[in-house]
Amino acid sequence: TFSSTSSATEPCRPCSWCPAHMMVAEACPPTRDTVCAPHCAPGHFLHAENGSSSRCLPCQACGLGSGVVALCRPTTNTVCQRCPEGFYSEEKSAVAPCLPCRRECSEDEVMIRGCSPGSDTLCMGMGGTFQGRGSGPESERVEEQRAREPAAPPTLDSPASPSPFTGKPTPSNVQPVVFLGTSKNIIPVYCSILAAVVVGLLAYVAFKWWPSCKQKQQLAKARAGELGASPEGEKLHSDSGVFLDTHSLQE
Repeated sequence: TFSSTSSATEPCRPCSWCPAHMMVAEACPPTRDTVCAPHCAPGHFLHAENGSSSRCLPCQACGLGSGVVALCRPTTNTVCQRCPEGFYSEEKSAVAPCLPCRRECSEDEVMIRGCSPGSDTLCMGMGGTFQGRGSGPESERVEEQRAREPAAPPTLDSPASPSPFTGKPTPSNVQPVVFLGTSKNIIPVYCSILAAVVVGLLAYVAFKWWPSCKQKQQLAKARAGELGASPEGEKLHSDSGVFLDTHSLQE
């Protein structure tokens, strides 16, 4: 609270609050109200409404396939433009312009995908590595510009009054992307598949061979039993026979 006049009857008045994302030039002292700065916090710009009131809005981030033509200023928003032919933008950013496409692949590479507004030329090397965005003066300039760009504080917009812009600033530590190939990761998969096939074949052979082996064992046991019983039967047959000499009985 504050009181700007000397009075015995006038009560203290509550201090005013600066609009969302607007900087405070002077905090509310005991004798004066809060003084708001005529500029916004980093990552926001001052948007005038109806020529009288103004409020701070977050800077717009250019989407995929679009680049920054004019950076966000204290009183103007970011200006975006669709990347023309021969240029691309693979990220959502409030500072990055469209970058020139990689014109061709090297002699030991094969082109997988041509350049488009949303992606650079994609080349694949002989070792299975994918290479997209290349390094160059333009890329280095963009990285330096991102490093100098102040980080925007988190927005505190209420659900009742959503911001007309939903873009978020891109972090300054984004590096060129190099997609590694998957040839090294495929070898263990092939080995696992081969081992599974070998185990399956062994199981199939064992399943087919076991019944026939069991049947052969049973036949061998039966034959061995028959061979063991035959001599004993022949002995009993020979012992039980009786020979009578009829000629000696007649004499």
